[in-house]
Amino acid sequence: MSSENTEKSTSGLDLRLVATDLCRQALHLLWLGVLAVMIITAALCYRSYRSYTPIYRATATFTVYVSNPLQADIRSYNSATAEQMAKTFPYILTSGALSDVVTKELGIKAMPAVSASVHENTNIFTLSVTSSDPQLAYDVLNAVIKFYPEVAEFVVGPTVMTLLDESGLPSNPVNERSYSSAVKYGVLLGVFVWLAVSMLLVTVRPTVHNEEELKRLMHLPCIGVFPQVRGFQKKTHKTSGTIGAYPVLTRQKRSFGFADAVNLLRIRVEKEMQAHEAKVLMVSSAIPGEGKTTVCVNLALSLAQKGKRVLLVDCDLRNPSTAAMLGIKNAAGMTEYLTGKAEVDTVLHAMETPGFYAVFGGRPYANAAELLSQQKMKLFIDQMRNVFDVILLDTPPSSILSDASEIAALADCALMVIRQNYASRDQILEGVQMISDSDLQLIGSVLNGADRKGSSYGYYGYGYGNK
Repeated sequence: MSSENTEKSTSGLDLRLVATDLCRQALHLLWLGVLAVMIITAALCYRSYRSYTPIYRATATFTVYVSNPLQADIRSYNSATAEQMAKTFPYILTSGALSDVVTKELGIKAMPAVSASVHENTNIFTLSVTSSDPQLAYDVLNAVIKFYPEVAEFVVGPTVMTLLDESGLPSNPVNERSYSSAVKYGVLLGVFVWLAVSMLLVTVRPTVHNEEELKRLMHLPCIGVFPQVRGFQKKTHKTSGTIGAYPVLTRQKRSFGFADAVNLLRIRVEKEMQAHEAKVLMVSSAIPGEGKTTVCVNLALSLAQKGKRVLLVDCDLRNPSTAAMLGIKNAAGMTEYLTGKAEVDTVLHAMETPGFYAVFGGRPYANAAELLSQQKMKLFIDQMRNVFDVILLDTPPSSILSDASEIAALADCALMVIRQNYASRDQILEGVQMISDSDLQLIGSVLNGADRKGSSYGYYGYGYGNK
C-alpha cells in the first residue's frame, strides 16, 4: 500500500482534496477576506485613535561628586557613587522617603514614573520623569533634583550634583500616534477570519469532487462527465439577447472533449430511455447554477443531429433561460400557453438544426407551480408524445422548489446534473429524494464542470454552463 493510500486510510480524509477545497473556497470568499481585513483594521485603528494618550518626558543630566574634599578628585570613586545612586534610586523611591517629600512639596496624590540611569564608567547621572501632563513632569523633575541628594545622603553619603543639561518644559510627546500595530494585527486577524470561515464551510458543506464520489453518494451510475470549458464570453445581440455565454454544439468551432462528452451522454441516455421505454426525460439539478440547461440544450442538439425529432421544453418558468442560450430572443412560451395567451403553434419554435424544436419559458412567472400543475400542461405533454421521439423537460432545481415535483408527474424518467465542487451533498440528496418521492425513474447523473487533468478532456473544462 502506498504512503498516500495509507494516509487516506488512517486519517479518513484525502488531505489533497481538503487543501484543494480550502483553496477553492478561500478564493470564492476572497471578498470576505478583504472585507474582514478592512473592518478589523479600521476598528483597531479607531481604538488606537480613541485610546491614545500623549506622554511627555522631562529629563536632566548631572555629574555627581562626593562632598569629601579628600575623595572628590578620585574619578573612580565619583563614578562608583553615581552608579550606586542609580542602583539605589528605585529602593529610595519605593521606600516612600523621596515620594513623600515630592508629593508634599507639589501637593499631588501620587508620583508619576521616575527613572534614574548612569552613563557607564562615568559619574554622569540622568533623571527622567514621564507623565501625560507636561507641566507635572517638569515640576516633579525639579522637585526630585531638589530633594534627591538629601534623601540619597543616608544611603551613599553626602554628594554634590552639578546640572549639565535639562530638557525644560516638554512640548512634544514621546509617543507619537502610530497605527502600524493596528494595521498589522488587523491584517492578521482578517486573514484568520477569512481562512477560518473558508475551513468551516469546507467542513460543514462537503461537495462532490469526482464521478466516483457522485456514484457512491447517489447509488446511481454517472452516465456523463462534462469537462470545464474556459473562455466563453457573454455577448449581447440587439435582436437575440444574450448569446455565446455557454458552449453549444452548433457554435463550437473547436469541439475538443466537450462534443465527445455530449455525444457520449446522448448514447447512454438513449440506451437508458429505450430500456425503460421512456419518451419524456426530465433534466434537473439540486440547486441553481449547476448547468442543467446547458446539458439539456446540448443533449437535444446531439439527439437531433442523429435524426431524432426532439422537443426541448423550458419548464423553469421563474427563470427561463433556454432562449438566451440558443441565441434567440425570448418569445411567447409556456407561461403564455398555460395562461391562455398563446396557442400551441405560436409557442412551438423550430430551430436551425433539423428535427429540433423548442418551447421557451416565456415571460417569468412567480407562481410557476400553480401553472405547471394544471391539466393543460399534462395534455400538452401527451399531445407532444405523438409528435416527437424525445421530449426533454428543463426543470427548476429540485431541492429548493416544488415546481420540479409537478413536472416529475409528467415525465417518464429523470437525469440529475451535478456540478463539481458546487452543491453540498445534503442538497444533492434532497434533490434526489424529491425525484424518488415522485416515483420517477432516475436513470443516472451527469457530473458537470469536471476538471479531469490527464484525461481525454484535458483542461478544456466547462465551467460557464451554469444555467
